[in-house]
Amino acid sequence: MKGFGKVGLGAALIILVVGLSISGWTFPPIPVEQYKEWPNNWGKWGPDDQIGALNYITPNVIVEAAKLVKKGKVIPCSWKAEFFAYPIWGDRVGLERYMNWSGADVIANKEPGMVYTDDIIRVESHGVTHVDPLGHLWYGDKIYNGYPAVDVVKHDQGLLKDNANAYLEHGVGRGVLLDVAKYKGVDYLGDKYKITAAELDAVAKAQGVVIKPGDAILIRTGFMKYWADKIKKDGKRWGATTDGEPGPGCDFIAWAMDKKISLLGVDNIAVEHIVPVDQACNKKYKTELIPLHIAVLQMLGIPMQELVDLDKLSEDCAKDKVYEFLYVWAPLNYWNAAGGLISPVAIK
Repeated sequence: MKGFGKVGLGAALIILVVGLSISGWTFPPIPVEQYKEWPNNWGKWGPDDQIGALNYITPNVIVEAAKLVKKGKVIPCSWKAEFFAYPIWGDRVGLERYMNWSGADVIANKEPGMVYTDDIIRVESHGVTHVDPLGHLWYGDKIYNGYPAVDVVKHDQGLLKDNANAYLEHGVGRGVLLDVAKYKGVDYLGDKYKITAAELDAVAKAQGVVIKPGDAILIRTGFMKYWADKIKKDGKRWGATTDGEPGPGCDFIAWAMDKKISLLGVDNIAVEHIVPVDQACNKKYKTELIPLHIAVLQMLGIPMQELVDLDKLSEDCAKDKVYEFLYVWAPLNYWNAAGGLISPVAIK
């Protein structure tokens, strides 16, 4: 340690402690067999799989989905990222931007010439419209498909397995909107509303749409617009456990497995119903909150899309009575992404 001052030695010790803290868990490794006591798709597509239920999207599924394009109409499904203008989880700030080069100082030029603009953004990957990759959240010591988290989750390298980059070739297929809010005849379902599996079936039947293997299921609740308006008006930040959000409950797990869906997207913050908590479901999945993130994301390998804007799509589907479309949502290609920044579109 020769040459270290007090600060240098302290920094070295901190680095050493942190390095040790991520080298292993303080609890014994959990056997894969114990995880498989829950409904799961681990190993279904081989030991090296990282895309989970997106495997249901075969080339033929994509070809058939492309045939749904009849009008050439593109409907954006991403929420506009503005500072403190929409709900996000916890203390996240979403997206910040400033001009790196505005070209505004052209007024100081003696003669006209070429001018350009450029900006810099700072964004939290789960603070704007995004897809949760399969390694985003987990129980215990293993992420989807049994990868030891200690080996594949690195602070300085990112998410080495089950990251959003794995979806670059798979972010396209048949999308189906299940407009629960429209079905119930309301603009917003309400903060504490739990959507049941039976209700999803009823919505699909009322809309005249049949859910097929490989479908991307988009559920509209009305949450995003309601809370965006509320934040702009009252300046009140949304609270996960105080306010909650509408979304599917625990019976969605069996429903998703039975339907063989490839993807779940909801116009809210965390996809699922939050409060009042489902004690039985939380106990089963050994968590105090958002059990579907363990059951659906970690165990079934179904990616989740959050902060999706489904209002324009809802309006269009209500007009032409067509609730199926080509859905395209490939994530931004930055290395080992723990959150996939997306700007999804529905194409009819």
